[in-house]
Amino acid sequence: MTEHPPFAGLDRRQFLRRAAALAAAATGSSVLGACATSGGGGGGSPAKPKSNGRADAKNPFGVDPKAPLDVVIFKGGFSDEYAKYHEKMYQKRYPQAKVHHLGTQEITAQLQPRFVNGNPPDVIDNSGAQDLDTATLVNQGQLTELADLLEAPSWDTAGKKVEDTVVEGTFDPLTFDGKIYGLPYAFNINGLWHDAKLFGDNQWETPKTWDELMALGAKTKAKGIPLWTYQGQYPAYMLTVFNAMVQKHGGKEVLKNIDNLEDGAWQQQAVRDVAEAFFELKSKGYILPGTASLSHTQAQAAWLQRKAAIIPCGSWLKSEMKSQVPSDFEMTITPTPSLDDSDKFPYEAIPNTPTETFIVPSKAKNVPGGLEYLRIMLSKEGAQKFAELTYTLTVVKGAHEAQAQDPVLKSSLAALEAAQKVDRLDTPTYGTWYRPLTEEAEAAIGVLLTSKLDAKGFVDRVQRKADQVKKSNIKKFKR
Repeated sequence: MTEHPPFAGLDRRQFLRRAAALAAAATGSSVLGACATSGGGGGGSPAKPKSNGRADAKNPFGVDPKAPLDVVIFKGGFSDEYAKYHEKMYQKRYPQAKVHHLGTQEITAQLQPRFVNGNPPDVIDNSGAQDLDTATLVNQGQLTELADLLEAPSWDTAGKKVEDTVVEGTFDPLTFDGKIYGLPYAFNINGLWHDAKLFGDNQWETPKTWDELMALGAKTKAKGIPLWTYQGQYPAYMLTVFNAMVQKHGGKEVLKNIDNLEDGAWQQQAVRDVAEAFFELKSKGYILPGTASLSHTQAQAAWLQRKAAIIPCGSWLKSEMKSQVPSDFEMTITPTPSLDDSDKFPYEAIPNTPTETFIVPSKAKNVPGGLEYLRIMLSKEGAQKFAELTYTLTVVKGAHEAQAQDPVLKSSLAALEAAQKVDRLDTPTYGTWYRPLTEEAEAAIGVLLTSKLDAKGFVDRVQRKADQVKKSNIKKFKR
């Protein structure tokens, strides 16, 4: 891995949270968008908690060696075996500490009451369909700022601070007003996946432009195979494709205008052009029938059964579906296609960004232990075990170069290396800053791809929501 900044991309927690949120929106309320805690206003962290441990180079946060550690992990596509390994590393250093582990997919249901009661866990993998709203937690002072973590010595790289051992830009997605409140750990690449064997058997070329993609759709349709499927119940997967194509087509300013809630940002020409392309994908009948009703795993299973040629997804795809991958299936990831010759970015630009967010609540009983757990995760040993178990890279610089690489890791690295030779895409921030806006964009893109909404209707609908958010009392951010 290099020190190249991460590219744009939504993560799996943003994808998987959406069905419940959209269902709530349909009834006029959104539990996930509501206040996650009982705290009052005021961003930033409270005073640092006292520690019974003695701080030194080996124990920079002053961890009490006898204090219990409470860990909650989202048990989704990555499972939680990697976390159990990290916990063993913690217990090896602090053998008197008892570690309580909970693997769950119900992050909000499990943890919202604990935040309200003032007894949150010490470290949380805040991911999945029911993740807590990070911006709300930050605004209420419920998260520990991670400046001390970055300044601490690396767990297993002598002479280096933690901040020197991670890919540049790692903490950007969890930076609020210049302060860092979370660790995005998995280095995720978002793109279009195909089966290289299926393509080779049919002499199909990987499409690099939208016209080539449409031409491929005619060929796959002639073979009785729809061109495309996606995780229909979670249209955020398609919004990530949309965001990438908009920025590649129109340039960084287009996405920056959207993030900054500039007037008419969703009605910029680049946004309209990509919306028209998506409408064409639907109009030509190139999407697998019934896709809209499929969950993420159902759509991915259909693709693995070669019922569709292409599916959008992130690096976690094999980890999530490994029990269903046919032995002759050659999973390969490629960038989104260029819309036309006027694109501001070349084809090779691909969304990739640190994801799978880990946070340390400021009111946890063992904040030093939570920080120490993150330091363990950012060790080479911890990172290599994560990649071994999940087929996904981490943000730890150079940790994976010597590892025997699965074909999916090789494909991901090839795409990443090509992308690092061109100008980088910016990371969209509106999805983190303004949840009501991103939920509306996801809902609208789902209708654009499956129902009667056309391109103009899509951009007008999302622009109305952006206008509402801009006029609301939601805290605004700029980049």
